[in-house]
Amino acid sequence: MSQTEEKYLVGSQAAEFLGVKPATLYAYASRGQIESVPGNSGRERCYRLSDLIKLRQAARGVKTVRDNDQAIWTGPSIKSAITEITPEGHRYRGKLGLDLAHQEMTFEATAELLWDCEKPVVDWSGIEPFSLDPLLSQMPAGGKLECLDLLKLLLINCDMTYSLGINPAVEDVYDKARRLIVTMAWAVGLLNGRDRSVKYESASISELLARSLSHNPGNEHVRLINQALVLCADHELNASALACRIAASCDASLFSCLLSALGTFSGNLHGSASRRTEDIVSGSMAFDAVEDWLKHYLAEHESVAGFGTELYHEGDPRARLMLTSALAVNQTDASLLRLKAIVDVVQKELGLAPNLDVGLAAISYALALPPGSGSTIFAVSRTAGWIAHAMEQRLYGGVIRPRARYIGKVAQN
Repeated sequence: MSQTEEKYLVGSQAAEFLGVKPATLYAYASRGQIESVPGNSGRERCYRLSDLIKLRQAARGVKTVRDNDQAIWTGPSIKSAITEITPEGHRYRGKLGLDLAHQEMTFEATAELLWDCEKPVVDWSGIEPFSLDPLLSQMPAGGKLECLDLLKLLLINCDMTYSLGINPAVEDVYDKARRLIVTMAWAVGLLNGRDRSVKYESASISELLARSLSHNPGNEHVRLINQALVLCADHELNASALACRIAASCDASLFSCLLSALGTFSGNLHGSASRRTEDIVSGSMAFDAVEDWLKHYLAEHESVAGFGTELYHEGDPRARLMLTSALAVNQTDASLLRLKAIVDVVQKELGLAPNLDVGLAAISYALALPPGSGSTIFAVSRTAGWIAHAMEQRLYGGVIRPRARYIGKVAQN
């Protein structure tokens, strides 16, 4: 860390400067109100004095001319009739997602709702998956392949093999979309010990995923996985949905739109975040007390994976429901109980509520699924939302082309 131009304070100094407890300082950093950087030791976090001064002035009612100047571009506002985010939770075309989950609506029916099909196909049990032969030939022999990478390969193969052509009929697109999601749920099993020669047996998406992720799934597996699928199907204009819409606005194929979305989704700050939540649970096991772990963790990190959201002031309702459902079916799993303890301590010490990534990790622990299963369920589910966004963007037309606000060097005469 270079301090030639800026003065930095270590955590204890920054907390004293602001007149707050260290936990409050870490909460400011996790919410993005101040930025922390690695100290000279590589372990301790440091804070820019100028940022601390602005934060203290803001607390006292003092404003600067740059207070409303966004540091980064946060994206456009695009008209959409798919999903609305409200204080009560997200709504799919006017229907509260939490209500759909409580009513045990199937994921298939949820996808059809998002797609707003003229002829919805609620029962997908008769739909055959795409052939996995091209995919099998490209999988590394004996090598470890991450699930999201497998799904990327699947999309590339589908784009090359099952092209929809120019200006396909809407129903043809949705027929391919249904087959794709069935194939995704079935293909996941290749990574969890299923023999490649096993024949496909028709089932619901939640049943297919339960079989793919667990060697002995029961009714609870199917029910909880379906709940997660319903809750994760869409969430308005997030990063992956925007990537999908940008590709669709340029008239890319459906599979290419989905590949753009999945590539964005695979980032550590989006779809892979639930795996990071699992990592912090594993790391916390080295500490007897969660409070001790949190203090140690925050000395090296400025935020806690799985916590905090700017969209819900009272916390993510999806996470609350999924955590409650997980604890209702499993009250003995050590990782799940430690996750619940982390939720309680982080809320108490930092005032941060859990987000969707905690809910997905809770479901995985409760059902004893392989590590990373939360991201897998999330990706299969969110594919339905991406398809809805791609189709809506095609209907609206126009290329999404944001502009940059240049902040670099200016020409000198």
